[in-house]
Amino acid sequence: MVNSISLKGFTSFTDNSFSFTNGINIFIGKNGTGKTHVLKCLASAMQARHEFQIKQTTSKEQFEYILAENMGHYFKPDSIGNLVNKNIISGKSTVGIEIDGKELLFSFSTTSKTTVKIEKDDKWDDCQFIYIPPREMFSLFEGFIGLSSKRELSFDQTYINLAHSLALPVLRDLESNPLKSVIELLEKELGFKVIQMNGRFYIETNNKPMEAHLVAEGLRKLASVLYLILNGEINKNTILFWDEPESNLNPALIRVVAGFIRELEKCGLQIFIATHDYLLTHMLSLYSEYKEHTNINIRFFGLHKEDNTISVEEGETLDTIQNNPILEEYAAFYELEQQYMNDYE
Repeated sequence: MVNSISLKGFTSFTDNSFSFTNGINIFIGKNGTGKTHVLKCLASAMQARHEFQIKQTTSKEQFEYILAENMGHYFKPDSIGNLVNKNIISGKSTVGIEIDGKELLFSFSTTSKTTVKIEKDDKWDDCQFIYIPPREMFSLFEGFIGLSSKRELSFDQTYINLAHSLALPVLRDLESNPLKSVIELLEKELGFKVIQMNGRFYIETNNKPMEAHLVAEGLRKLASVLYLILNGEINKNTILFWDEPESNLNPALIRVVAGFIRELEKCGLQIFIATHDYLLTHMLSLYSEYKEHTNINIRFFGLHKEDNTISVEEGETLDTIQNNPILEEYAAFYELEQQYMNDYE
């Protein structure tokens, strides 16, 4: 479980910390407040740990290099030093991440190029995680892995990792899959199954396969998540990072996504979501308001930027978040609607 993260002088953050629940962690805020940066910072550190353990070395310098390399792959800066907040006088960024009670603390400066400095490392165990970026991967999948291994692409590491995860075949014994209830929920709500043949994905309805390219983008995105459960890349031990799950989905499917996220949490997954969606946030907040019946663990993080400083609010429901840009825009639209009615009717 990811316990917490602290960010000092990192991208938009000056000095902020987040304490997470073992259930669903939801980040809301205007563009540029750092929602995705929190998710990517966590994921890049976890991937660095994974790669370091594979190398079977104890070299601190090697881990520092791998950590910096992954930060570069996830954020795509020209140099690591560009991730330091430009308004920090010290010119230094410090990141602290705690997983399963074990802390990793590292720092870097504006002059850093290809490495960071590890100040503390309790060496947490390798964690399985998956990061689902905003854009779907089904339509990009064919040939993507081979191309990314030979060419420099504009896609960040989240898309490359997702392509590798989608390349794996489905599990042989689906009946014993601990997430069987999630599979059945999605297949019922979506009305189709997902299959992979000869390196291409197909959407199957009534035993008739259709190329995934011919299906709407929002449906392709949910189909890819379903396939990741079928092939075991998303399982009960997975930490799930999902950036803008609402992208390219109509409101009816947002309801499906909310129920799907709830079912994943019931199966034991820790989930991190960055979202701008009114319906999704309110449905998840509703689950939390009645947690004595839903038995769900949810924590909202409201990120607000003012005078180049990010402030963070935490709460179990949306009504505890004072700076809620999603609700503010809906209220502004209501006022505009009233103005039009008064002026033109």
